[in-house]
Amino acid sequence: MQVKGKHDRPLYFTGYIGSSEVSRIQVDPESALSIMPRRVMQHLGIPTHRLSATQTIIYGFNANGTCPMGKIKLKCQIRDLRSEVICYVIDADTSYNLLLGRPLIHRNSIVPSTLHQVMKYTDGDGKVQILIAERHPFKGVENYFTYSLLYQDSLMTDENPQPKELDSDNEADVEPEVECLWELNPLVTSINKLNINNTAN
Repeated sequence: MQVKGKHDRPLYFTGYIGSSEVSRIQVDPESALSIMPRRVMQHLGIPTHRLSATQTIIYGFNANGTCPMGKIKLKCQIRDLRSEVICYVIDADTSYNLLLGRPLIHRNSIVPSTLHQVMKYTDGDGKVQILIAERHPFKGVENYFTYSLLYQDSLMTDENPQPKELDSDNEADVEPEVECLWELNPLVTSINKLNINNTAN
């Protein structure tokens, strides 16, 4: 167990899309899709015409439907975990910069735990790896998000270095394949860190 005490935190990680670092990547097994806000797409320099059309409608908790602008396949990396992901782009303000849903989770045999604030998976060598979630995903002006309130109280955590090995419900969703993988242009891939203010249009 990495986190001690009661909490309601989601799972946030810092990772990469191409060579651009992206904070607040949320891993959510309750989501049937992987979703990217339009503002992140713009910061990555991905033009709208690169999106593939989709008839998918995304429904929120209030049952209101949202039509995505389109979808695109991207290369995503969280530490040593690398995968291609089909992202549906929406024009909405979100607390996350990228949401990774069940298709990616099931494809990579990921076992996420919001309670313990970790996720584990088996790498190419058959070894079980553990990734520890970000302890402070919200910074500065981003703290107005409701989720940021969940990180104000400090929880006791394991300070030991992240282990490389361990000793010791829902059906997988099927997505249609996107024909091509969008590669970020050299100007964008040279960005070392993507720290996005969610108030941007």
